[in-house]
Amino acid sequence: MNRERPGGRAAVADQRTAARWFALGIALLILWGSLYPLQFFTPSLALMTLRLARVGAHAPSRTDLIANFLLYLPLGAACRLAFGRGGSARRTVQAALLGASFSLAVELLQLTTPHRVTSVFDWAWNSAGASFGALAVACYLRIGGAWRLPALRHPRPAFVPLCLLAIWFIGEFAPYLPSRHASLPLGGLIAAWLHRREPVAAPWSLALARWWIIAECLRHIWRRPWHLPAFAALIALTAVEQAYVGTDRRSAVELLSWCIVPLLMLVTSAWPARARAWCTIVGCLAVLVSSNVWPPLPAARIGDFHWIPFSGTLLASRDYRPLLDSLFFDGALLWALTLAFGRPLAAFALTLAASIAVELAHLWTPPHRAEITNPLLVVALVMAFATAHRFQRYAFGADGAGERRTT
Repeated sequence: MNRERPGGRAAVADQRTAARWFALGIALLILWGSLYPLQFFTPSLALMTLRLARVGAHAPSRTDLIANFLLYLPLGAACRLAFGRGGSARRTVQAALLGASFSLAVELLQLTTPHRVTSVFDWAWNSAGASFGALAVACYLRIGGAWRLPALRHPRPAFVPLCLLAIWFIGEFAPYLPSRHASLPLGGLIAAWLHRREPVAAPWSLALARWWIIAECLRHIWRRPWHLPAFAALIALTAVEQAYVGTDRRSAVELLSWCIVPLLMLVTSAWPARARAWCTIVGCLAVLVSSNVWPPLPAARIGDFHWIPFSGTLLASRDYRPLLDSLFFDGALLWALTLAFGRPLAAFALTLAASIAVELAHLWTPPHRAEITNPLLVVALVMAFATAHRFQRYAFGADGAGERRTT
């Protein structure tokens, strides 16, 4: 049963077309990242044979494995949506096979590049990411039909808040495997925080804004009072992760935010969605300023603007966390502006303008790097949100005037 968007076969065809365009955009992004700097040559038969014989010799790092998995996850999800909205297992298998076939083609194409290595491990993790994305969408489509959860605000979880939670979860819980380190006690965390010398604006804004956004996502997915136990469960899960898995983001500021944000949730429980959206906007803007242009100490000369997408993240540092953080906060800002104004185009224009302003400010605030990546991410987010809204009229989870004006 599906009552999300009336319109018959024409509406379903329109939704599939949107998902196919989105899948094509993801595929082009993967090609760019996998073949950059786009230098090719024609290998000899002997060289081709040698490189094929070494497809299993490359030992990828944990970061490479996670990056390969995450890169193909949205491709599998988009392909599953493009094949239809039903719960057929055949469509899920088709989407997974399409992602695996595309990965195989990319790996073989890397044989003609001097800077890339064809690896069977990369293909395996790419295929696993595409399969997981397709399976996740298939399970999601069963909610509200075969699986009924009365605690949800809508028949299915609102797609945009759910995706924001998924982005946060992926970045927070990597590397997903236990690490051998002793957990730092609470007293040590507080002592380290009291003796820190640098300004605390950035850590405070990051922690409070991140957990406020998580709380808002839960409020747009679960009915009262179910969002409070869900929020407490995420805090408990994160505490376990930071004690036994994570190694670099344990701080007293975040521990205090776990106490402050639930109080804010109780204080704002009677506020409409639009008023809470403005709080989210303020938090996202505070993160943009404190993390990118603070302290305001301009350099003596203007820096360079890097026009090659992702040249400072995955392609250079192989660190995907800054990319996921940008997706999370830019996506939250775009979502909150849509709820506040009820006009997706206005929200897109304001989010893009904020992203461009931050990148231009990076020209005068070293060691920040000014590049085109984040504005392009905003464009990608708009495409993803528009695709989600075609599949689900309540994709933004609004409960006020914003929902009526965006449907």
